[in-house]
Amino acid sequence: MKGLALLGLAVPSAIALNIPAQQILFSDKGGFRNELVEPSGRETCPQASKVAAPHDGLHSSLVFLEDEAFRARQAQRLSRAVQVPTTVGDYATDPYDEAFEPVVKFQKLLEQMFPLVHKHAEIEHINRLGLVFTFKGADTTRKPVLFMAHQDVVPIADPSDWTYPPFEGHFDGEWIWGRGSSDCKNVLIGLLSSAEDLLSQNWQPQRTVVFAFGFDEESHGFLGAGSIAPALEEKYGKDSFEFILDEGGMGLQSLGGESGSDDNIIYALPGVGEKGSLDLILDLAVPGGHSSIPPAHTGVGIMSEIIYQLERQELFSAWLEPSHPSYGMLECQARYSPEQVESWLAGKLAEGDPAALGEAVAASRGPAVRYTLQTSQAADLFNGGVKTNALPEKISAVVNYRVALHMTPDQLRERALRIIGPIADSHNVTVYVDFPGEETVRSEKPDDRTLTLSPLSVPLNPAPISPTDPLTSKVWARFAGVARNVFESHPNPLAKSEAKTQSLPTVVVTGDIMTGNTDTRFYWSLSENIYRWSPSRVGGTFNIHTVDERIHLDVHLEAMMLYYDLIRSFDGWDERTQ
Repeated sequence: MKGLALLGLAVPSAIALNIPAQQILFSDKGGFRNELVEPSGRETCPQASKVAAPHDGLHSSLVFLEDEAFRARQAQRLSRAVQVPTTVGDYATDPYDEAFEPVVKFQKLLEQMFPLVHKHAEIEHINRLGLVFTFKGADTTRKPVLFMAHQDVVPIADPSDWTYPPFEGHFDGEWIWGRGSSDCKNVLIGLLSSAEDLLSQNWQPQRTVVFAFGFDEESHGFLGAGSIAPALEEKYGKDSFEFILDEGGMGLQSLGGESGSDDNIIYALPGVGEKGSLDLILDLAVPGGHSSIPPAHTGVGIMSEIIYQLERQELFSAWLEPSHPSYGMLECQARYSPEQVESWLAGKLAEGDPAALGEAVAASRGPAVRYTLQTSQAADLFNGGVKTNALPEKISAVVNYRVALHMTPDQLRERALRIIGPIADSHNVTVYVDFPGEETVRSEKPDDRTLTLSPLSVPLNPAPISPTDPLTSKVWARFAGVARNVFESHPNPLAKSEAKTQSLPTVVVTGDIMTGNTDTRFYWSLSENIYRWSPSRVGGTFNIHTVDERIHLDVHLEAMMLYYDLIRSFDGWDERTQ
């Protein structure tokens, strides 16, 4: 087995893969027919048939990659979007706060860049800055489709650390640099550009298409998506959308792991679920006094002991069962790239031991994979004391949990109480729990010694898992089929020029899990088919949320191809007649 870099390091040609004969890329007139042929009745990693673009008179999505004028215009569009610093900090509570004025400026820029969209779409402003574009379809009996993105970006620490100024939107001929270039103004601009292009060809939608753009996703999304989602539910009802597509996922990966490689098997990995989350606040109150006459343990010492024990006791372990999206992803790898995965993987998958399988995979593939399979715990904030000669009276800490699919926030709260209780007792501290639905009456006496556990925001359970079996989910089969058709239509644009002349790739589409949360956390009631996927290739984006964030223009254009073809391919399709 070759070493793994999340998904592996090297892939031989498709013919060298140990794949049953029915699945090899068969010779066709001396070349290759690039399609996965399914043996009848196969249950392991079934793949949807490719869905070709409809004969609707519209130009091919390949124009986005191949037309130099369009490429130049698109680089300029994304560059201009990056130049507006729509940063948002934590705890944003008022959409009329002057800190959101750059979002107003950004929306004016969108009006300038996309005149046809603003002419033909129904545009709603939800909670002032949330943007909803509706392209009404002629057939109102078909469920609409919903595409999402967010307008905000994370703040900059020190602009001098950047190769180019973070809000310059520098384009060097290949890469667009700047905050938001890959998270996620690339998605927002790509969606609006696709719609603008469709409208320029006199597109008349049969199925309603909705774009929903929040403005505080990086600050938990309560103002933006938290307001848009209930507005959409009121307008359309529960389970009213055919599918929802937002940012996220693991992009497009080969087991080669090298940017620019021309691997024959590429794994498309939309996020079809998310871990839950809990930010646990610990507020400790103890009597103060002069530091020259200290107790055996100050409040800082007590809180330090609590954090120390949270990081030592009842540690979390990986767990991987068939209902977990990563299980299906590993089955796909074991079937289509058997020489590039662990020699024991297929056997472990067949054993039916979720604890042993989870730990084996986590140990082999490292933290990035481990934390898709287990709960994470990170003590991120610690504050206490105001003066060197005054004993601290108020000490606080915040511990962030990302909740694995097999756990709940309630279990994490109970674990914290089990660990913290004996520590509090040993220091004569009374513990209170202040969670939603639990009334807590606390003493306000200054001599009281209390510790209160509360959530920073409402705890979030792991997201429902969207269906990913093309044999039982028609929507997934079509979505995956469009993805296959788009990314099997051309060589890897990041590959070296001599590699681009080689055979086209084969795409295996399989869901995976996200360790973070997107704005879709507010949209669960609107569709069972929720996909989180920014379809970027490994090596095509860098440094999300940190210095020198950037995206390759070709990767941005490939995403546009997917949006454009999804809209077209679902437009005339009726699930009820399939």
